[in-house]
Amino acid sequence: MRDASHAVSRAAMHRPLPSELFSGFLAISADAVIAVDEEQRIIFFNEGAERIFGYSADEVGGQALAVLLPERFRPAHRGHVHGFGAAHGRARLMGERQEISGLRKNGEEFPAEASIQHLTVDGRTVYAAVLRDVSARQRAEDALHQAIRARDDMMGIVSHDLRNPASAVKMLAGSILAESEARNLPPDLTERVEVMRQAAMQIDSLIQDLLDVTRLEAGRLSVSPRDAEPRPLVDAALNAMRTLAESSGVALAARFHDPLPTVYADPDRVTQLLSNLVGNALKFTPAGGRVDVDVRGQADGVLVSVIDTGEGIAADQLPHVFDRFYQVSGSRGTTRHGAGLGLPIARAIVEAHGGTIAIESAAGKGTTVRFTLPASRATSELAEGRSVG
Repeated sequence: MRDASHAVSRAAMHRPLPSELFSGFLAISADAVIAVDEEQRIIFFNEGAERIFGYSADEVGGQALAVLLPERFRPAHRGHVHGFGAAHGRARLMGERQEISGLRKNGEEFPAEASIQHLTVDGRTVYAAVLRDVSARQRAEDALHQAIRARDDMMGIVSHDLRNPASAVKMLAGSILAESEARNLPPDLTERVEVMRQAAMQIDSLIQDLLDVTRLEAGRLSVSPRDAEPRPLVDAALNAMRTLAESSGVALAARFHDPLPTVYADPDRVTQLLSNLVGNALKFTPAGGRVDVDVRGQADGVLVSVIDTGEGIAADQLPHVFDRFYQVSGSRGTTRHGAGLGLPIARAIVEAHGGTIAIESAAGKGTTVRFTLPASRATSELAEGRSVG
């Protein structure tokens, strides 16, 4: 009995449906469904069209389709419809939709999307259009574009009006520290100047992160890779972080496993990448802990691991650490300092190089972030040659 009922259902699906049923579907559609004859006089105007245009079907029945269009589009529209029938055959595919403008009864113009079908009914040419009012979507898009422009303008102010004074503080503090011995400055004063310099460096780093996340969202975060030796890249990044490590009471060291292949990477971006990762590790590792950067060769490049003995990250927070502006909560429920941009930007830099990045952590057991950088082309070709030989 079950098989028989299925057979009946399948057979019923292939029977022609009555035209009244189709008319009913079209009448209640939320979109405007409009049909015109060969002279482009309106012969069908559903309830959706009445709601969108403000006319009743009786008001527009028999009128030219042009009454629904802004006046400036009317002269060309008639030819476009006939041209569609000649060029596109029976129907315009949904992927070929184009935006148009409609005109409501009250004189208001609105953006719309339309798809058109060319039919022959009882030997007569009929054009049927399905039109959707996209005013709300257009307003949302306009608001979004305006917000993006405002954000970009703000980022321009941040990059210029804030970065310049931060750079001045860094430069002047560095100058004072460089001359501290010659001038015999008191140690407590030197210490305060060093704190000022580090604060200015943090401000500069945050500004760079904000600018980079803006570029990332716009798809403009770029790298300029070249052949480079991995050891100097890592050493340069760690040397810049040693003062922070010493002031935090955290040991910072690098381990290199020779031989290391030449990599194809942007030195400035790799320094930024390591500064973000090592900076995070130092920030969240208590005094007496350590941060190690492990660098070893792979078949297609190098694997770099930043390993800390900090408080770690809870399992339920780990999937979100690469989300922009996400801030991990500490073991006592407090939110860690920072804008939540370091790891998202680190991932963007790694992926821009064609590498991968992953994080492993557990609450109370430290964190390890691993990323790869690709081997230089010469190194890759050499490895392929050895493999073939």
